[in-house]
Amino acid sequence: MTQRMVEKMSKEQQYLVNESMLMMDSFYDKERDLIRSFEEDSSQHSTRASAHYALGLLIRNEPGDVERAIRVFHKVLDYQYDAPDEIYHGTFATRPNDVHPPAGHYAWKSFAPGTAYFLERTFEKVSAQFIHKLQEDGSLLTEAADPKRMKQFFNAAVNAFLPPVWISYDPNWREFIACVCAVVTAEFAELMPETLMKRMDYAMELAVQGSIDRRLSDVIPMNTNIELMHIFITHYYGHRFNRMEWIRHSDEQAEGLMKEFEQYGGTFAEFNTTTYYGVDLSVLGMFRKYARTDRMLEIAHRIEHGLWNNIALYYNANLENLSGPFSRAYDMEMREHSSMGVFIYLMLGEGYEYLAGINCESGHDPLIALLGVDVPAEAVRYFKAHQGDRLVQKQFMELCERNDPKANRNLCTAKAWIGEDRMMGAMSGSRNTNGQMHPATIHWQTETGERYDLRLIRREVGGDWSSHLRGITFEADVTSNSLNINVQLETADEIEVVFEIRGPSLRQQDITPTLWQFPGLTCTVKVEAPEPSVVMYAEHAEIIYRYVPGEMEKRMRFELNICENEM
Repeated sequence: MTQRMVEKMSKEQQYLVNESMLMMDSFYDKERDLIRSFEEDSSQHSTRASAHYALGLLIRNEPGDVERAIRVFHKVLDYQYDAPDEIYHGTFATRPNDVHPPAGHYAWKSFAPGTAYFLERTFEKVSAQFIHKLQEDGSLLTEAADPKRMKQFFNAAVNAFLPPVWISYDPNWREFIACVCAVVTAEFAELMPETLMKRMDYAMELAVQGSIDRRLSDVIPMNTNIELMHIFITHYYGHRFNRMEWIRHSDEQAEGLMKEFEQYGGTFAEFNTTTYYGVDLSVLGMFRKYARTDRMLEIAHRIEHGLWNNIALYYNANLENLSGPFSRAYDMEMREHSSMGVFIYLMLGEGYEYLAGINCESGHDPLIALLGVDVPAEAVRYFKAHQGDRLVQKQFMELCERNDPKANRNLCTAKAWIGEDRMMGAMSGSRNTNGQMHPATIHWQTETGERYDLRLIRREVGGDWSSHLRGITFEADVTSNSLNINVQLETADEIEVVFEIRGPSLRQQDITPTLWQFPGLTCTVKVEAPEPSVVMYAEHAEIIYRYVPGEMEKRMRFELNICENEM
């Protein structure tokens, strides 16, 4: 009997597989042969998570696992879009109940790069003019009518005919699911029936071609993690199918990515981002194991080691976290919405299992266990112990996914102070509209080990911080004991600029306009902004500065100076 894959693994790798599969088993729906989402609404099923689960089943290979994996893969492949003329060709529905995207109204291949950007901006202007004319007329828009609601109706009408990216389909599902299929093909083809392998290969023909069409058209730009997956699947399946044009494309893309990565000392467009670094390291592991040429191996090796050295530079072993600023982030805590703790556990070994606790990314753990880690020796010490207080600074060329492609790359500076029990980050140069960009951050811990974090976010009044908003830019700088931020607000919307603080035992009376006294951290505050409001929640607080266009200056300034805590 062939030895099971999991039996060949180290105890750390086995731990990851077992913990992740225990979690995913509990989300498996045997009636649908898919697993329910553990990232968002658990009543929904996820095709991507199901693909990762099926891979985990093959790695574990206990009685019944292979048969279940086969059924799950067939089900995932059922949800691929086979529509050669459409922009979503070859990608997959994210959920089985997704409505099929509209077809036949969008000749995207004949349009110039940035079409998605220009369409979005055009329809923003059209909807604004539409509402303005209704208001001017008066007879069609009553006083009780909500302009925002009217805009939603207008957008819904547009979206019924033109497939809106990330609303009616997710283009990145091509690359995520294709990467899983490549690993399955490389490692487990002998366990799979020929009918499934043929079907999977056909699906990959569609997925890779769709991915290449997307890349060449640049209608929807690829951020770093997708770009890496794109290069890998094009390289792997180009060799598998003997498609020379795919191989040439992947070689050119890899050379270009490495050149950009090394231009500013080893940085990505998605810089300092725990969520996407986890994906990056996973894909670089795929190159390490499955690349078909020596040159591709060399490129991946240089990037993987360079990335680890950057991560080490911004890592604080006492706080067990990466410092901001973050070009893209969901959370301030590395172990939330990220696989970074899993990689560090594999690096450091026994005793660090707590870094690999279950979160919404844990479905990737069997894949990560299979691929392993390759960390340069000079970086490892940064993860074992604090390597001294330091001021670090890196430049990177960001990608603004929803901006004009002629002006969607900006040179940014990510600066951070890494102290023994406190670290602070500041971003300058960014023009990203994405709310995931966190331009000003602080992490700290008290003498008793309680951990806290502070981040600057922005949102439309009544909206969410993670949305795309235009006309709001930040310039921040940091020293060992200060954080300075300028906010420019060129927008017609009412905006809340918010300092969000997370941690236990926060008290409203300790937050005044000129002095913030948190457990373990006190700072004086100099502000050029409206009077703030303070809202307290169970485990976090918000200090909110509201901008009303036409009634106040279009800028705010903040100077936070850290002082000795006397609490």
